[in-house]
Amino acid sequence: MAAGNVGQLIRERRTSIGLTQRDLAAASGISIGALRDLEQGRTRCPRWGAVAAMATTLGMDRHQLAALASTWSGGSPDRDHEDAVPLAGTGITGPGVRIGVLGPLALEGGGAVAGLGPARQRAVLGLLALHGPAGVSRDVIVDVLWPGRAPLSASAQVQGYISHLRRFLVPAGCGRGPGEPVTLAEGCYRLSRGIGLDLADFRQLSRHAGTAGAQGQPRLACALYERSLGLWRGDVLADVDLLQGYPAAAEVIRCRGDAVLCFARAAASLGWQSRVLPHLRLLCAREHFNEPAHAHLMTALAAAGQQAAAVEVFWRLKCRLDTELGIRPGPQLAAAHLRILRQQAG
Repeated sequence: MAAGNVGQLIRERRTSIGLTQRDLAAASGISIGALRDLEQGRTRCPRWGAVAAMATTLGMDRHQLAALASTWSGGSPDRDHEDAVPLAGTGITGPGVRIGVLGPLALEGGGAVAGLGPARQRAVLGLLALHGPAGVSRDVIVDVLWPGRAPLSASAQVQGYISHLRRFLVPAGCGRGPGEPVTLAEGCYRLSRGIGLDLADFRQLSRHAGTAGAQGQPRLACALYERSLGLWRGDVLADVDLLQGYPAAAEVIRCRGDAVLCFARAAASLGWQSRVLPHLRLLCAREHFNEPAHAHLMTALAAAGQQAAAVEVFWRLKCRLDTELGIRPGPQLAAAHLRILRQQAG
């Protein structure tokens, strides 16, 4: 197909999330002239690396990426890999498996989640997904699966779980390829880089959003934060009891909170507080003593014309701090309250 179709998809996605050509070009590391040529169909065969960089910036999901790849006329994306920006978890180079941990355990492209087997086997897959390329050692897996006293057969059982997962994670309709979906190296089990992870996408999009914000591009930052937070479907591995409270899962939750606050700051600079309100409400409902989150929620509510609700948020938190912790609101929360009373929020 013509390269113009690639440009059309890029343009449609860019305009749908409210980015200018200058925003997208700067964030993707390409010239604005090159982007204009692509969107207007003047580029016959764009480099896949440039296309992939723009797709990452635009936060395209797996299906949008597949549509983009199908319209690209430059041959196999693999041949241009040296120029490509890594697209963590997209599966763009071909059919593959995608694992979701930002909510209940989810799986696309392999077997059905219901076939993942017993709770400990599901926990092993969750551990592999949480640790990503770094991998996780067999000893850590044993400690998590048997928090008290592990049986003598623990190592053998872990190996059995891994063997089953290797068979299970082969993409539906595909034969076994030369690479294993789970490898063992230096004492650590690792998922293949060809397996997509919603957690990797979240981290990558949040990182790009932070870069955009630091470079004075709040519109782009908001679009990327919105996309990254939109990947969440609930609590981390909500249906895997063995991993509730696991340190790596807790760290992911902390990163989500950081992304919400950064999104709130970028949105406030543009007067877009309403876009971040649902995320702030959820964060404050989860973290009852998170004063920065409550301060942003109060400001966003007031900017949206809900001053009474904003004041109520302050007094509820003030009572909790006093009753349960015996402390007074900090300076950020007090300052937000004062701005609301003076009708200066937003």
